[in-house]
Amino acid sequence: MTPELRAILDRFIYEQATVTHIVTSLPAEGAERVVGETGWTIRQLVAHFAESQEGYAAAIGRWLAGEQVEPAGFDRDRANAETARTHAETPLPELLVRLRKSLRALFAAFHAIPDERLADPFGPSSGLESFHTWKRHYLDHGLDLIDAAPEVRFDPLVLNWLLYAEFIDERSKERQRQLMEDVRAHYAARPGDDVEVEA
Repeated sequence: MTPELRAILDRFIYEQATVTHIVTSLPAEGAERVVGETGWTIRQLVAHFAESQEGYAAAIGRWLAGEQVEPAGFDRDRANAETARTHAETPLPELLVRLRKSLRALFAAFHAIPDERLADPFGPSSGLESFHTWKRHYLDHGLDLIDAAPEVRFDPLVLNWLLYAEFIDERSKERQRQLMEDVRAHYAARPGDDVEVEA
């Protein structure tokens, strides 16, 4: 495995661990909270992450076998909606087990990729380019997730993830800047805390 591909896999491992920390830090009813404009609950978002990683692993398997990366007629929006519907009431612990298993499947799939295949076409782009797109998946939902989970908004693990992430779109960058201001205000309001937050 090349260092670049290993770094992508490490990103999945790190961000999945952080998301797991967030959702397991909430009270029991926290799994029912709605995340952003998706309309999904936190429970459904975890199912979405698990199913996506299972899909990534399966796509790599098809690619390595010389098959079409995505099955004919595949509709991502329809698949996401079906995942949300199917798991509207699935217990969160069950979904977290599936999430861990999906990461192991992705880990195995990445390890099966020969270095010389990374530049090969993978759908509309190369394999490596596609994997770089995938690695942003958790981050794409991160700011919405902490809005739904205010208990962990100032958790150091969460802040280390989101304050130093490299967002691409301007709306997310602005939300990141606002989070930084919220953190500064939070610590400024706590007497006796000499905590400095770097920009």
